[in-house]
Amino acid sequence: MDNSLDPKTLKPSQAFTREWVAAVTGTKDVDPRGVFVRCLRQGWGQLRYDRSIVNEPLKLADKVYETGLGTHADSDIRIRANQPIRAFRAWVGLDNNGQARAYGNQGAPERLTFSVEAKGREVWRSPLLGVNSQPARVDVKVGGATELLLKVREVKGDIGYAHADWAEAEVELADGSKVRLTGGGAFSNELLTDSIVPFSFQYGGRAAAELLADWKKTRTRKSAAGVTTQELTWRDSETGLECVLEMQTFAKFPAAEWVMRFRNTGKKDTPLLENIRPLDIEWVADEQTLLRRSVGSPCTPADFQYRVEPLTSGNTIAMAAGGGRSSNAWLPFFNLQTGKAGVMVGIGWSGQWAAEFARPAPNQVQIRAGQELTKLTLHPGEDIRTPRILLIFWNGEPLAGHNLLRRFILKHHTPRPKGKPLQGPLTVAHWGGMKTAEHLARIEAYRKQKLGYEYYWIDAGWYGPASSYSPDEFTGDWAIHVGNWSINPAAHPDGLRPISDAAKAAGMKFLLWFEPERAVNGTPLTVEHPEWFLGDKRPGAHLCFNLGLPGARKWLTGYITKFMKDQGVLLYRQDFNFDPLPYWRAADAPDRQGMTEIRHIEGLYAYWDAILKSQPGMVIDNCASGGRRIDLETISRSIPLWRSDWQCGWINDGTPGQTHTMGLSYWVPLSGTGVLAACRRAGDTYNFRSSLSAAIQFAIFPYESFPIDPEYPWAWHKRMMADYRRARPLFHGDYYPLTDNAAGNDAWAAFQMHRPDLGEGMLLAFRRKDSPFVSADFRLRALDPAATYELTDADTGRKRRAKGRNLAEKGVHVELEKAPESGLVFYRARARRLRRPGASRSAGSSPAPGGRR
Repeated sequence: MDNSLDPKTLKPSQAFTREWVAAVTGTKDVDPRGVFVRCLRQGWGQLRYDRSIVNEPLKLADKVYETGLGTHADSDIRIRANQPIRAFRAWVGLDNNGQARAYGNQGAPERLTFSVEAKGREVWRSPLLGVNSQPARVDVKVGGATELLLKVREVKGDIGYAHADWAEAEVELADGSKVRLTGGGAFSNELLTDSIVPFSFQYGGRAAAELLADWKKTRTRKSAAGVTTQELTWRDSETGLECVLEMQTFAKFPAAEWVMRFRNTGKKDTPLLENIRPLDIEWVADEQTLLRRSVGSPCTPADFQYRVEPLTSGNTIAMAAGGGRSSNAWLPFFNLQTGKAGVMVGIGWSGQWAAEFARPAPNQVQIRAGQELTKLTLHPGEDIRTPRILLIFWNGEPLAGHNLLRRFILKHHTPRPKGKPLQGPLTVAHWGGMKTAEHLARIEAYRKQKLGYEYYWIDAGWYGPASSYSPDEFTGDWAIHVGNWSINPAAHPDGLRPISDAAKAAGMKFLLWFEPERAVNGTPLTVEHPEWFLGDKRPGAHLCFNLGLPGARKWLTGYITKFMKDQGVLLYRQDFNFDPLPYWRAADAPDRQGMTEIRHIEGLYAYWDAILKSQPGMVIDNCASGGRRIDLETISRSIPLWRSDWQCGWINDGTPGQTHTMGLSYWVPLSGTGVLAACRRAGDTYNFRSSLSAAIQFAIFPYESFPIDPEYPWAWHKRMMADYRRARPLFHGDYYPLTDNAAGNDAWAAFQMHRPDLGEGMLLAFRRKDSPFVSADFRLRALDPAATYELTDADTGRKRRAKGRNLAEKGVHVELEKAPESGLVFYRARARRLRRPGASRSAGSSPAPGGRR
């Protein structure tokens, strides 16, 4: 059974989170028995825990030790405790390993000295020790110091193969408890807590680290519903600038989340405030330091593809959003792994963020993130916010970090329409320019077939003058009327209300497409209020609606919320089909660089918050050319129902949809996509399952050129929808990829979704078109080894039973004779019952159902 998310396993990361936040905020919310280790310097390699410097068991003379620190002279190791230390104990000496004996220690010279310092003075020193020396015993009282310095020195200055051990090292604390220095990983050091604050900036040419110590600091704290919020404010008495850190921690998660704000409380413009990095921290590194990330959604088969890259000493991995849309180039979520521990990083900024993971030294990673460009003054009374930052500390395996992030997002960053967690909707989409009568005919067909769609989706093309009527997206001049949000009278002479009313009568809500941040110059609003738009006002140019202007945003909010109430819209789909960054930066003065972007993003969040309040149960679909605006802030208010524009075509097979699902699921639990060209691939189960996600758009007759087909395979369509409904709640659980997230057609792809709270899950496997392999065995994760599970083949309906241990060790056998082909297996833990005497055993060892597995 996978216990990496078990509460007991989470204790080290939760304790570390408390310690780190306490250090940042200056509070006393710490573990009284907390003891932390940091290697300040070391002659070679990285400090190891419970192993020698060459990753072998700690061995002094002829004795092997299970716990301790393996280092290399010359070294300085700092020990810090949250209460006074009474005593320090250990066995020390030169590690007796093959390399040490064969190379640097021929003749077994006595060459190392060990010492302990407390309160700035030496309290213990060893004799000279060599590879054949008996270990020296350290047992020294340290007078209530809270920090110790452990030193190792090579007496002749030749540190070759000077492998040194502090075996069975422990501190005795003032309360009598004894803490072994063991376990290792990122949670055994203080790299994160050495900085005064987890951010950086320059103000008037000076670094924040120089300034904040002299600024007045105040603090407030409040707790509600398992979330503690602390607000720290630093104020510069000379200029009136206030720097505010709003830090949140969470009772059930090893997470810290914050937003920075700056306010000018003075009477004149501030000096330049620049290079604001709301995240600027250090992290530990070793030879297993890896960065895990996913690409964004630039409309390719490899959108969201998951990547694992080593972060080697002296190198930097840097990335940015791309064009001002937050997931255009890279997804703003990361997993930095050091050995068996790590930190998840999330960014909430729907504009141009930038991040870098630099490794300037063998044992150190510098993590920085924030808005890419900030160099500005603040006018009197002016304030700004910065990107939201999330850290989640994990230990065990990298997937523990990913699933902690999923659980955290579902709990704290998922919309709750009418107070309930958002469920990915089942939708059916249509072209907006199609005439009302055609829409009504389709609604009636869906009602008659009892399909049970939840939303009737109208996309672009419903707006503009009568002359722009377009029965599909491939004809007409609808595209040049973006920004004209009046209903096209040729397509919909009575407005859209007849469609939304008919959809409601058929059991569906109404979803409508908008794109308010882009307008073609010459549309009515650009003529009436050119001052509301950014960009070159040449005829036909694309302009950016400036959400940073309060008056413009107020008008837009009023217009759109009234429009949706009048037309019965309950799911607001906001698209965004160009890069805004050039518009923002062109509008900035030299001493206000980054300000237009800040105001636009602040305005976007205010606008969306108003939309959500406009009607009970309102939902926002976040589309930006398909999934290019996914970040911590947007997913808190919306769901990306169309995460990649690659799904727009029908000339490709559905395989990229598998890559998209598997890559994005590492980070974001709820997303949706369309079944690629479903209207032309009726009966193609492989194609449908390639798009199986938390939400799905399953089109049938989207254009007037696709009339309702009386011979359509409705029974197959209903089976696919039933499979989706059974799978949908499982996407609210943990994610386990069972193959690599590869985009090639010559492989298999498979993943598992698991709900530990329900004891349920699913396995979805694909044999792609060029794969030569007919079968595969997939070992399921996170199952209770003693439980009996009932497995159901979604294709045949056949069931069988198996023990969790068997499914984890031997796996589920999937046999797919054709290529491409898919297999879908649901499982559910059966309630344990006492077997009657003489009753036959369960069918746990029977063959897999369906004949194909």
